[in-house]
Amino acid sequence: MKIFFTACISIFFCAAAVLPVYAENGAVKPYTLEDVVSEPYLSQLKAEKRIRFVHTENNRKLELLPKSVYTERVSANRIEKKSGYTTECLYLVDKDSLGAKNAEGVSPDTSINAVARILRSVSKMEGMTYYSSISKKTLVLYSRTYMIAGPDGDTPIADQNTGDADGQISYAYQHDNTFGGCEYVLNYYQSANEIYATFNNLTKMMFGIIKAVDPHMFRSNVLVMDCGRQYLVYISTDAGCPRIGIIDRQINYAFNDRLDALYEWFVSQF
Repeated sequence: MKIFFTACISIFFCAAAVLPVYAENGAVKPYTLEDVVSEPYLSQLKAEKRIRFVHTENNRKLELLPKSVYTERVSANRIEKKSGYTTECLYLVDKDSLGAKNAEGVSPDTSINAVARILRSVSKMEGMTYYSSISKKTLVLYSRTYMIAGPDGDTPIADQNTGDADGQISYAYQHDNTFGGCEYVLNYYQSANEIYATFNNLTKMMFGIIKAVDPHMFRSNVLVMDCGRQYLVYISTDAGCPRIGIIDRQINYAFNDRLDALYEWFVSQF
């Protein structure tokens, strides 16, 4: 009974650490960084503003995932696999550094609703660049990218990026510099001070003439948390696929390189 009681208390306090905290006026207070990131990563993140963790073991727990109301959902989005690739990145950005004042001296909107709009502005990803660790130069990641009406067609539609994002399901087509054309299902979840978005592939991903990843075996996660004057941004990629010797290095770099590219694109959109 004592063990059970202790376990219940532990679960309660772990859960409480990620529940929203309300101010006296009823508004949800931002997280503090110390509430959601633990050591040894907390000190490193404060000093360096970004951390990368490349997994070398399949199905290992996510190392950098912050404590969040969406932690379980992100963890459940992992791909159970015998081989593949998983990389996580954690970024810390000051809101004051996002965007620039307009001609009237008005600062850009950096609210969580602005974050929701940006993460749903799929067409704005067209022309996004990344630094290729293989080519040692900057390349275009997506030559074409847009939302589509559903999984059975590729006709472009306008970005569905207005209103609350919570529960939104959208579909997109992206032509990737490494993996060619691919369709995705996009799931969005939004609370008062967080937004979580995931891209899951609906079609195969090719590396030249070689099938690199089967449908439904690639996931990309983006979690943005309001920490007062800063945003905490978690991005990960997870792919279940054979690691083929002659292209293993190229594919590994292709997945890793896009995390920084996605982050740099995100902060440029305010």
